Amino acid sequence: MVPMRHRLFETPTGLFALIQNEDGSLNTTWLSGKSDSRIAKSRLDRRLLPELADRIKRYFDGQHVGFADVPTPAGPDFHVKCWNACRKIPRAQMRSYAHLAILAGAKADGVRAAGQAMRNNPLPIVIPCHRVVASSGKLHGFAGSSDESGKELAIKRALLELEGANLPAAEPAVNKREAVGAGA
Repeated sequence: MVPMRHRLFETPTGLFALIQNEDGSLNTTWLSGKSDSRIAKSRLDRRLLPELADRIKRYFDGQHVGFADVPTPAGPDFHVKCWNACRKIPRAQMRSYAHLAILAGAKADGVRAAGQAMRNNPLPIVIPCHRVVASSGKLHGFAGSSDESGKELAIKRALLELEGANLPAAEPAVNKREAVGAGA
């Protein structure tokens, strides 16, 4: 076993980490209260996985890069199938959770399970879960959040914009008082 190590990247979407666990498996994540504990337990290594780190930097610079050589992490069988299906979504394109569920071998009613697989994606960017959207085409769910004004969906939108995706217009904020007055 090797000591747990990490490398940090300043990105347009916030501080991003590449983590190599003791068993050699990898994780990527944006730093937040949930993920900071892994960083605290690991050693900063600015030379960690230089080739992969270079590709991650180039991705955030807007370049077309591939991650096909990075192994899909271990996990529950359906999650792994979803992660592998997600990896096949072309850059700047989006697929629905229902489509992903079907590609992973579930019926269309496996949408929630596909959503959970994306929520538990240990390798964002490498496994481009930001390319999975609601059946309506609306951005939905990222890092477990569906808050339209939250930073998670802002990251999802920024990644898709970086890739040049044809995104739906952001929905304007609704004044709840006006909506109630209108009989909504």
